[in-house]
This record gives sequence, C-alpha cells and structure tokens, in this order.
Amino acid sequence: MSMARLLGVAVALFACVLPAYAAEEDVLETIFVSDTVERTLFSPALLNRANVEEVVAIVRGLKGTLGGFRGVQREGPNTFTVFLERGRVPAEIQLDDAGLITFLFFRQPTAAGLTPQEALGGFVRLERSGGGQISVLVTRDDVDQVALAPDAPLDVGSSFKMAVLKTLAQAVDGGDISLADVVQLEPEWRSLPSGVMQAWPEGTSVTLGTLAILMISISDNTATDALISILGRDTVEKHVMQTPVLTTAEFFKLKADVNNTRARYRAAADEDRPDVLADLAGSPLPTVSDLDDSPSPEIGWVMTARALCTLAGEVADQPAMQVNPGVANPDDWRQIAYKGGSNFGAYNMTTHLVDDVGTRWCVTATWNTEHATLDQAAFTNAYLAMIGSLRQADIP
Repeated sequence: MSMARLLGVAVALFACVLPAYAAEEDVLETIFVSDTVERTLFSPALLNRANVEEVVAIVRGLKGTLGGFRGVQREGPNTFTVFLERGRVPAEIQLDDAGLITFLFFRQPTAAGLTPQEALGGFVRLERSGGGQISVLVTRDDVDQVALAPDAPLDVGSSFKMAVLKTLAQAVDGGDISLADVVQLEPEWRSLPSGVMQAWPEGTSVTLGTLAILMISISDNTATDALISILGRDTVEKHVMQTPVLTTAEFFKLKADVNNTRARYRAAADEDRPDVLADLAGSPLPTVSDLDDSPSPEIGWVMTARALCTLAGEVADQPAMQVNPGVANPDDWRQIAYKGGSNFGAYNMTTHLVDDVGTRWCVTATWNTEHATLDQAAFTNAYLAMIGSLRQADIP
C-alpha cells in the first residue's frame, strides 16, 4: 500500500562498461515505436530477474499520456532523454557487447506544454480502456482547477490514514497527548504488511510520533491500528465517510472471511456492524494467502476526491507527511506532502504541493475497477503528467 518516489522499470541488473559502438538510442527508439517489446532485446541474465511485461505496461502508459515517439537524445554515457509528442522521459540504459539490454530505468516524465485539462484526458482514456471508475481533482489554493467525478465515493485504500493523522494532530493541539509520548507495542495491534512493525517484539517502546511517521511514510498497518486504538475509533470516524472505520487487521480478517463474518458485515446496518466486528476481536490474523483478492469496496475505506484534498491540506504540514514525497520531484516544489493507497481493484495517489510563490496545490486521483489488478504504471504516468502540467505556463 505504498508508492516509490521514482517511476522505475523493475528491470535492474548492473553490467560491465559499455563498448563505444553500442547504439542505445536505436534500442530506445525500438522500444517506443514497436507495438510489443520483444524479449530478444534483453540479455538472458536480465530476463532471469525482470518482467518484460512491466516494461510494456510502462511504455504503453507513457505513450498513452504523452503521445508517440519523436526522438531520443544522449545526455551522458548511459543517460538519455526520450522525446514524445507531449513530453519527455529521462531514461538510463546499458547494453552488453551483443547490444542486449542489461539495465533499463525510466525516471519521472515531464509533460511539455500540457495543460491540466489536457492531462485529465490521460485519466479519461485510461478509464475507457481499463474500465471501472476514476475520480480526479486538482485544486489551487482550495479552488477547483480540473475535476473528474470529484464527489464520487471510492475505495482509496491506505490514503484514509490521513484521517488517523488528522485525529492525532488534533489531540496533540488540544494538549491531550504529545508526539513524544511513549507506548509499548500491544499484541492486538498487529496487522499484516505493508509495514515493518508487525515483526517487532511485543512490548517494544515507540513514540506516537514514530507511529505516525511509519503509518504515513511506509503505510505501516500495525502503526495505523495502534493509533486507531490509542485515539479511539469514534474520534477517527469524524474524518471519514463510513461507520465504523475498520482497522487494517479487521479488514484482512473480513477479506479472509474469518468466522464467516464477511457476508454478515456487508448485510448489517452501520449501527450493527460493531457487533459483527466483535466476533473478530480474538481471532488470529489470516495469512496473505488466505485473502480473497476480489475487489470489495464495501469493506474498504471509501472517500471522495474532494474529501481527500481537504484532508491533505489539513495535515500537509505534519512531520509525518514530509518523509515520503511520492512521485513528485522535490526539486520542483517548496514542499511536498504525499499519501497513497491501494487495495484489491483500488488505487489512489494524493499529493499536496507548495510552489515557489507559496501557491498550495492538491492533486488526487483514485481508480476503482471490478478486477483485482489494474494498470498502476499507466495510472502513475497519467498522474505524473498532471503534476507536470502544473509547472507549465501560469494558469488563470
């Protein structure tokens, strides 16, 4: 339930120094102009560690958002800029003596001359081709700039954790607690990954500030459940759209249908659902293999794009939001606050940005599908194009 800072192809294998005659430009052109990326372009050693389909998905997403291939320019020994119709993509590539790819990495693309409204087209095309529903909202100092179904309630996965952070910030501001307060890890707080705390020994001492940073920066589920327990479920519910708000452990138990509770939970009225959850309290955590991978927004964390932008603006200055910048380039912005989330058939990215003149932007996008998996690479490309469009000429 987290995103890496840079968009990279998961095909990394460092190789020896390239011969001077290697034609990396030709290989990059072949990748971007071909309808398919042939396995014969890659070295056998790299194919043992890489998934060529990931390359295909990323290149398809880049072309879908930024248009067709226009050229490639060498920037350094192994670094290049690939020019597309509406943007450019920094690339790193290495070839062996036979001209086969041993390393390939695409960095954050830049939309060239793309307006936010044009960038929104990337999401519209993705929704048409991939199905489901996409919600997008871009605000500038809290004023809508572009929007696509901004008030549609969709499953946003771990992005709901910003509501937990807001609840914590309010408790700190009210003098009830301090981020320096120390708690001991309780066994009932344990959840499944993402995160690291699920493997920590019972009784480990940790500050509330550390819990917040782990919850936001690496989307630690155990840290999240700890804070929900400490703050109180009812206080967190004031900042989300559903009652009761699930802990992540409860979500996983419902996905695994522990004690045959999932159908009962779905059918129960909001006021009766806590009684259903009580049947899960003493049950052990399922394993990842026990989880049903079908989309289930009715037991996820549902929010609108507008609610996410409001939340992001309210917690953007919190220390926990300053650790992981997501996919935005820190060199382009005075401040970046990011939280993303994923679930079975659901994906969200939410970024709060402050530019050089102090303008505050929010860019949030959510995609829900009826399938367990969705094209995260294409979605990220469209999202990056939207952020890149904000760096273009002044928007009236």
